[in-house]
Amino acid sequence: LYSQMKVLLIQPPIRDFYDTPIRIQPLGLCMLKASLGKTMPGIQVAVKDYHQGYGKKTVPLPPELSYLKAYYLYHDLSPFRTFSHYFHFGASIKDIGLDAFKESPDLVGISCLFSPYYLEALACAREIKRHLNVPVIMGGAHVSASPLTVLNDPDVDFIIRGEGERAFVEFIRAYQKGSGFENVPNL
Repeated sequence: LYSQMKVLLIQPPIRDFYDTPIRIQPLGLCMLKASLGKTMPGIQVAVKDYHQGYGKKTVPLPPELSYLKAYYLYHDLSPFRTFSHYFHFGASIKDIGLDAFKESPDLVGISCLFSPYYLEALACAREIKRHLNVPVIMGGAHVSASPLTVLNDPDVDFIIRGEGERAFVEFIRAYQKGSGFENVPNL
């Protein structure tokens, strides 16, 4: 039963003034994959890191940060500059949706670790839903801290708050059985 299912776990790109190495490690997704591998070894799980390895692209400053322009009137050329440009770090949202379509998963999980980047996670969900009619589940620190900012989005079907390893396994079991999700912890 479990071998017929394919799960795609996504580390979304971010948009910010700068990037740091701590943001590029999809450790939580790898732990979810390991949990599924240990308890349900037949399920295919792919972890796709769309943040690291795709470079950066300058993008317009979002309207909610436009007040910062008053503080950075001149282009900073110093080696310590961090707020001269706003960037998209990672794959394009469109490419993520197309890649998900090619993967043809039965379920997509998206990491939503940092509150400043939850819009990128939601954009991934929206683009995936444009190409696939599969459930999208989200977890991570932002989801745990502010669940309604994610759950109220029509492109997110489920969220897991708090620790996700056991909850994700139980969710997959319930999903496979087609039974209710009321016994899935943190869902």
